[in-house]
Amino acid sequence: MAGDPPGSDAPPDRARGGPADRRRGPRLTGRGAIAGMLLVFFTGVLAADWLHWSPLADASFVLGSAAAAWYTKQRDLLTVAVSPPLLFFLVVICVKALTAAGNELLSTVEGAALTLANVAPWLFIGVVLSLEIGRASCRERV
Repeated sequence: MAGDPPGSDAPPDRARGGPADRRRGPRLTGRGAIAGMLLVFFTGVLAADWLHWSPLADASFVLGSAAAAWYTKQRDLLTVAVSPPLLFFLVVICVKALTAAGNELLSTVEGAALTLANVAPWLFIGVVLSLEIGRASCRERV
């Protein structure tokens, strides 16, 4: 294209930050992505607890961690890739403490253990998905 140095093999869209960069939308910092994941996880787990429908908690984890990996700046991808399981654990503890009945400590511990055991396969899928999105994002920019 006009304006490219002679012999430049770079694709025109990437050379000027064209549609390849605009395709992904706004970029989040690591803190913004973590805050977004906390919001998605909390609302998903709370709604799943109230509705007694655990697939909602599964979906919130997978969608939250994948979206965070997709919209995060490249320099913050490592933080976003390792944070979702810990954040989800903390959210499950908080939601179970908020919705506990009877003996609060026992109810919180049992509810959290059962929820985490139920969600374990989806935690694995969500982490693998976010790692793959991050890896593809890094390859795309190289």
